[in-house]
Parts: sequence; structure tokens; C-alpha cells
Amino acid sequence: MNRVAATIALVARREVSTQVRSRTFVIGLVLMLAVFGGYGAVFAFVGSQTSEASLVLDGQAHELREDLRSAADRQGLQLTLTEAGNRATAESMVRGGEADAMLTGGFGTFQLVGRDDVGAGLRTLVTGVVEQRAVTDALSAAGADPDRVSALSGVGIRTLEPADPERGQRIAIALAVTFLLFFSVTAYGAAVAQGVVEEKSGRVVELLLATIPATQLLAGKIVGLGLVGLLQLLILGAVGTVVALATGLLAVPAVLAGTLLSAVVWYLVGFFLFATLYAAAGALVSRQEELQSVTAPVAVPLLVPLLLAVAVLPTDPHNTVTTVLSYVPFFSQTLMPARTALGAAAWWEVLIALALALAALVGMVLLSARVYRNSVLRTGARVGWREALKRP
Repeated sequence: MNRVAATIALVARREVSTQVRSRTFVIGLVLMLAVFGGYGAVFAFVGSQTSEASLVLDGQAHELREDLRSAADRQGLQLTLTEAGNRATAESMVRGGEADAMLTGGFGTFQLVGRDDVGAGLRTLVTGVVEQRAVTDALSAAGADPDRVSALSGVGIRTLEPADPERGQRIAIALAVTFLLFFSVTAYGAAVAQGVVEEKSGRVVELLLATIPATQLLAGKIVGLGLVGLLQLLILGAVGTVVALATGLLAVPAVLAGTLLSAVVWYLVGFFLFATLYAAAGALVSRQEELQSVTAPVAVPLLVPLLLAVAVLPTDPHNTVTTVLSYVPFFSQTLMPARTALGAAAWWEVLIALALALAALVGMVLLSARVYRNSVLRTGARVGWREALKRP
């Protein structure tokens, strides 16, 4: 056993040394930092912006000034109100871009005038204010108390569980972890397949297999590249954490600490699970040109959970489909850490998903080892899956 472990460690050290010293690793790390830094800057800029609109008032619209301002405050809209001396001046302001729209006319004849269009938010706000004023005036004319009617028609809102004040940060962390895991597993999983093909096409594997059993060679290659990917993941996570804390984007370090630990565990499980698939796929072909055709299907179970984690989980963390798939191997490595970051997964759910993923990993190691042994020494035409899975 010690000899087997020593052989695997020797191959792994060779992979780590080769990858870390290569320009590809450094350039890839810098590019990843630039890409994620750019995304972070864009999201921070968008988040710091408030919705703005400007409206010029003409005629009886002056009477709605306070109502419009109050409605804008409730909707989080920064509304600039300007009063024009006459309609011609108001139209000139809209035509010249000094105001987004003009509200003119009187009750029953109000018009909202824009240069070529009126934004949906401003349109909804003004329409609601005018309708509410009309109802209030009608109730007063009928002898009813508008405040009493408003109180009777109001709907209170409460939740069965307290609102999570850290929800925004959890969503940002979940998305960051999701993208990090996806890119790391994809990049270094593909590197496993590429390395297998390079050694196979250059006949290097024949020399290696003369002294190292195929299974140990495969295990060492996967472990080595997995450690390189983990190193890159930790560097990106550390840099991102420092920047987020320094800029105030993240105010609760404890939330990130648990999420990063979860990401490391799921990265290792997900990488080794997919790396065995990539290695088996790479062993089937002898040329780099053929690699894409055999590895493309492997990317599908990586892409599906990514789309679900980005499009569904932020708005519906307890979605039934994503919850079920977060237990399924090949999907859980993306969905479960995202659910954990959002606070939607209990500890026992994580343990169940991990147990299922580890069981699938054992099966995939045995399956990929057989494919690797049956295919890696065969050059020329592509080896079919049925033939590669035959018992030796």
C-alpha cells in the first residue's frame, strides 16, 4: 500500500510541478482575477445606482407634486420634479432631454408626454398617483372618509420566518462560488483529458506504463491536477475575500468562511468525479483534434446545474427541482454549495449529498480505470465505449 501511495504521489508531484511552473497557470490565474474583478466592479456599480427619472409639471399637475414625491420614495425612485411656466417651455425641456416626460392637463384630461417614449416605471408611478387622487376626491365628494377606506382596504404583510438581513450577500457569495467551481472543474478536468491524449499520441505513456501500473498513473495525474486546481481556487477565493472585506461589499465574514470551506470540499468531490470521466474520454482518442467530440458530452452535466444555480436559486432557493437535483451526483457539486451559501440546505442534506457523490466517485474510478487500461495503449482509430468497457 505504501508503495502504491508513493507512486501516486510521485506522479502527482510531477503534474503539480509542471502545471504551476507553466506560463499557462500564471496567465490563467491573472485572467481569472481580471474577469472576476471586472464582474465584481460591474455588479458593485450597478448596485450603487438608484433608479432616476425627471418629470416637468404643467397645469393642474402642480397639485400632484407631493403625491408624486411620496410615491417615488415608496418605490425607491429618485424623482426630480420641475415646474414649467407654460406648456411650450415644458415641451421644450422634454424635447431637449432636460426632463424624461411632461405631465400636463387636468383631472380627467391628464397626459404624460415623452420625447419618443415614457419609461414603464415613470408611467406606472404617475398613473397610480392620478388614479389614487381621483378615488380620494370621489370618496370625499360622496361623504366618505378616504383615510378610513384606505385603512380598510390595506393588506398587511408578514412572513412565517424572519427576513434574512444577509440575503443579498448570500446571493452574491453563492453566485461567486458557483462560477468558481464551474470554471475550475471545467478547466482542470479538460486538462486531465488533454494530458492523457498528449502522452498517448507522443507514446510517452508506453514508457510510463513500463514502470507504473495504469491505475496508479491515472490516479496520480488526477490528484496532481486536482491539487493545482484547488490551489487556483484558494488563491482566487482569498483575493476575492480580501477585496470584498476591504471595500465593504461583504460585512459578515462568518458567512463567507463556511461557504468557502463548503466550496473546497465540493470542489474536490466534483473535480475527482468529473476528472475520471475526462480521463476516460481522453484515453479513447489519439489526436487532439478528436478530443472535443468525446469531451463535449461531459460538459453537459456541468452546464445544467450552473444555469439552474444562476437563473433559479437566487429568486427561489427552495425550488423543488433544484433541491432534488442537489442530491444527484454530477449536479450536487454545483447546486448543493449554492444552496448552502443561500442558507437553504440543512447540514443533514449536505451529508446525504456528499455520501451519494462519494459513492458515485468510487464507481466512476473503477469504471474509468477499466476504460483507461483498455484504451490508453491503443493508437489510431477512436476506441468505442463498448469496447473500452470490456473486461480485460
